[in-house]
Amino acid sequence: MKLSLTFLTAEIPIMKTNPEMLTVNQAAHICGVSRTSIWRWVKSGALRSAATAGGHHRIHRPDLLDFIRLKKMDNRIRGNPDKQRILIVDDDRHVITLLQKAFTGNGYESDYASDGFEAGLKVMKFRPHIIILDLIMPKMNGFEVCERLKNNPDTADIKIIAISGFDTEENRQRIISCGADIFLAKPLNMKILKQEISHFLPELKE
Repeated sequence: MKLSLTFLTAEIPIMKTNPEMLTVNQAAHICGVSRTSIWRWVKSGALRSAATAGGHHRIHRPDLLDFIRLKKMDNRIRGNPDKQRILIVDDDRHVITLLQKAFTGNGYESDYASDGFEAGLKVMKFRPHIIILDLIMPKMNGFEVCERLKNNPDTADIKIIAISGFDTEENRQRIISCGADIFLAKPLNMKILKQEISHFLPELKE
């Protein structure tokens, strides 16, 4: 469904302190692109930004609206940019149900894919901040999914939490070498998983 610019300007709660200023992550969500793309536009001067005292960049919402109009990207505008999006990639329906229940609401949005090929499609559509990725799946395994995402500049900044019931040193080293941020063994300890995700949040908000 195509969302109007009126929706963007009137209904999205951007930031509690200053709703006119967007983080890079929020701008990326609204445009339906990666943070890397926003950074490219900022660094090239195509998209104006302002630096904070802490060295972070903020984008004035009217400037983003002008940029969206200029690039004719109206049809890519997305909803609430404040929620952290988590994509669950696993062929075990029980795991999907468990994780979706844990990461729906309370500041999270979640979606899922049941194999590596579906994951590739969901990544481009859902634009997750974090992927919880099983290693052993049909069609395309987690190692290949991770490697492809990390080698693509448009998806390289997505945080990847690899999971598997095959907890071997070889699997751990291999998936980390593919670019995964962390590895957790199944059955999952949900407390540890939530702690690991919370460690990513300060970085994702910038």
